[in-house]
Amino acid sequence: MGTTDSARQDGVELVNEMARRFQAGDRDGAFALLHPDFRIQQPASLPHGGWHRGSEGMAEMGAAFARHWDRAIEEPRILGCGDTVVQVTTQTWTAKASGRSATVDVVELFSFAGGLISEIRVFQQDTHALLATLDGA
Repeated sequence: MGTTDSARQDGVELVNEMARRFQAGDRDGAFALLHPDFRIQQPASLPHGGWHRGSEGMAEMGAAFARHWDRAIEEPRILGCGDTVVQVTTQTWTAKASGRSATVDVVELFSFAGGLISEIRVFQQDTHALLATLDGA
């Protein structure tokens, strides 16, 4: 296995482990996989959107999300693509105030530094459908 293949496998294993820890309710364990200079980006149109830095930023983003929605996430599909790992999930977001829900695919692009996750860029399939669950709430 070449260096690129090894790095790709390491990234896939890291993303799988993060997903496993989050699914097990081990938020602190998942956050331990984040690089000290970690950042995550969500679409700016969402209430929890924009760039968030560090584990504190990730926690604040999650809290902002949780004020609006509950979410069910199907088993992730995780693919190594060179220096990037792609995670695809199908997610159902249910607005707490209205009870309305929308199901979308979500693509996340992971980057790495120093054997840890350094960046996640998140792309929801249809932010309009997600925001519509909040209308009238």
